[in-house]
Amino acid sequence: MAKKLVTPEVFRKKVADQSDLFLITERAQGVYHEFLPQGLRVIKTPKELIFPEWEGVYRFSFQDRSWKVWEIETGDFSPRFLFLLPCEARAVIEVLDGNFLQKDYIDKNYWQRRKNLHLIVLGCYTIPKTCFCSLVGGNPLWRDGRSLFVLPFQGELYVENDETMLFGEGKSVDAREEETLATREEELKASLPPPLPSDFPQKLYAHFDEGIWKDLSWRCINCGACTFLCPTCYCFDLSVEGRLRGLTLKTWDSCMFPRFTLHASSHNPRPTGKERVRQRVMHKFSYLPLREGYYGCVGCGICREICPVNWDIRETVERMAKYLG
Repeated sequence: MAKKLVTPEVFRKKVADQSDLFLITERAQGVYHEFLPQGLRVIKTPKELIFPEWEGVYRFSFQDRSWKVWEIETGDFSPRFLFLLPCEARAVIEVLDGNFLQKDYIDKNYWQRRKNLHLIVLGCYTIPKTCFCSLVGGNPLWRDGRSLFVLPFQGELYVENDETMLFGEGKSVDAREEETLATREEELKASLPPPLPSDFPQKLYAHFDEGIWKDLSWRCINCGACTFLCPTCYCFDLSVEGRLRGLTLKTWDSCMFPRFTLHASSHNPRPTGKERVRQRVMHKFSYLPLREGYYGCVGCGICREICPVNWDIRETVERMAKYLG
């Protein structure tokens, strides 16, 4: 693994010289704007690139008294580099990849976008007040060991795993600097709130019918803004556009919407906000960790930032953890 120090000037120039290859998330830009050139394409969350808000899946046409159906291919995407924060990188690597790139099924359109997308994880040297990544097993310096990792260090930028020397030759990190970095990381982790108890997903599952859910959910207005901006939410709907000729569309959907689970019989198993809020919390903090081994939340806090009524998923989870003992 390559570890080096690069000056901010070299780093900024390398990005500027190839600016058409780079994108950055809105939250990462807010933290690293002083180290990056102007004019980079900004996206709200990484899922916009690999799991777009809408896309065609199939086209169909009735010709010569028979139906013809063919799959819509996304085609190849040129290599691109995405600057993002550790929590956003976890959302891609653990949650989205875990869902769309399973051993027994691979979403071809997702893979076509994902395979040439290279992540550059920007370590958080300032921690937003809304962040709670440590609660779900993350930390501000999280990285997966394969993606590039960048962190300001002693007036320069520490770049890890840059085997391609994307940002210039740089200076190799010596043993003393490596020890300082490791100590700094351990001190940062020790200062963060501890993660949820290991048995929290199981306890949450066992208390599905508790009356506390009504109290926890009353403020939420089910607008769905949290799920659309959440980097880990991947629910989608399929709709047919056209009659004798048209296409099947895959579009983002939200468990917050009243029609999300509406049956053809008109029965709705989640008729009120209480059931919908419970589903969102249970899916992220119970169902996914019990089934897949990871939380469906990375603690980025964006849902806390944009909620119009200040409904707080961290507050809900912490209250449930205290309630369950």
